[in-house]
Amino acid sequence: MNETASICIHKHMMEHIEDIDIRGVFEYAMSLSTKHIEKIKEFFRSEGYPIPIGFTDNDYTPNAPRLFSDILCLKYVNIMSLHGCHGYSGAITTCSRLDVRNYFNECNASAVELSNRTKDILLEKGVYHRPPVLNPPDSSEYVDDNNYVTGWFGEKRALSCIEITNIYFNLKKSSFAKALIVATHQVAKSTIVKNFLLKVIKSAGENIKMFNEVLISENLPSAPTFDHEITDSTVSPFSEKLLMFQIGFLSSTAMVYYGTGLASASRRDLSSKYMMAIMADLKISNDWIKIMIKNRWLEQPPLAEDRKELAKG
Repeated sequence: MNETASICIHKHMMEHIEDIDIRGVFEYAMSLSTKHIEKIKEFFRSEGYPIPIGFTDNDYTPNAPRLFSDILCLKYVNIMSLHGCHGYSGAITTCSRLDVRNYFNECNASAVELSNRTKDILLEKGVYHRPPVLNPPDSSEYVDDNNYVTGWFGEKRALSCIEITNIYFNLKKSSFAKALIVATHQVAKSTIVKNFLLKVIKSAGENIKMFNEVLISENLPSAPTFDHEITDSTVSPFSEKLLMFQIGFLSSTAMVYYGTGLASASRRDLSSKYMMAIMADLKISNDWIKIMIKNRWLEQPPLAEDRKELAKG
């Protein structure tokens, strides 16, 4: 599903990319997706599973006006490569079959390569935003005060390097996702989708504001925004099924990374903020799945046998 969606999105972006370095990384990404799809089809066929419909040329409109700048296109591939690194590494640990593990090992290696290539270009062009830099302490030390975990009331300790890393990483992803959602709302046609996207934009904006305020209160730099990298086109290059699929993917992965931040946050006020962000995204996901089902845009994965129904004959 993700690979076929990526190919459709990459096709539109590659129609308009002018920078030769960025075009090169897109060609590499396209070759990976094409190779992955063929291998996935082999697995399904060998096990007698139907091949998912996914996304086809019917979900992509050639020659649509440009919607994203070169830099936003590059950031898109960079963010998606990060999702690939996390997803493939998780898949390796849950797979039993050697051939499947070998496949995901190859995918993980190529996702790391894609992440490195995109990051190198972002750095070369001066548009990669590094997290805040801390001054190293004089020596290692243990926590010796219960105030280390406070945060709701009274004096708060300074943020730890781990907390800063997760906040900044989540902010960069959320700001990028918000730009894609704004672009989607700009070209969406159906009223139900446009109204849903307005809710998503508002929710994403509230989460971004909440975590940016944490950094600002600690005299740390806030994360960048990307809305200005969208053009003024109102012609959609993609089907609404594809647009909504992408929003659902971004929402579900946001909850995963907010969960990582929650697990590593020791200050109680940060824990509550992460929980608020996750709850907001859960509500968005609930509205999303209703729209997907109503429009028959959601493919059903293979289900376990319903033994009670089988027993009824």
